[in-house]
Amino acid sequence: MKKVLTGLAAGALAMGIFASSSLAAVTYDSSAGTGFVGKGDVQQALGWNNAQLQKEANNLVFTYETVNTYAVTVTWTTGEGTKGEKTHILEYKRTSEVTSSLDSSARKANQFTGFILNGVKDTTVQGAVPADGEEFPGNSGHTVTNVELVSSTSTLYVNGVQLQ
Repeated sequence: MKKVLTGLAAGALAMGIFASSSLAAVTYDSSAGTGFVGKGDVQQALGWNNAQLQKEANNLVFTYETVNTYAVTVTWTTGEGTKGEKTHILEYKRTSEVTSSLDSSARKANQFTGFILNGVKDTTVQGAVPADGEEFPGNSGHTVTNVELVSSTSTLYVNGVQLQ
């Protein structure tokens, strides 16, 4: 079962703000790549019991994904001199692997309370946003005349499953 992090909650987590009890113990500062994810949030997202989490805790991978959607307007002139214009809606994704360690403030012997997010390890970016005046990728003769950010969503994942 996937947990969706969008809208106000995504913005609050991106700023590193604790956002309501429905987000339990998940905080994340996207500019530093640091934060905390409670053990229960990971268990709920993955559908794991305590024994499964204790066994696999060191194998979990946290990632933070931002998807920006842009309206990119291009213009062109045909061979006959006719001018054309079209707006394309494009998404660009940035995914960062976030390093983590177990919270060492154990409540019981060999138990931990969650995961400390220590910073960004690797980042991959899908494509580059074209700029005004550039040629639109894949369309020779089409010139970018306007680029506007339409929306942005951010999501924190554990092993590919969205956290609350």
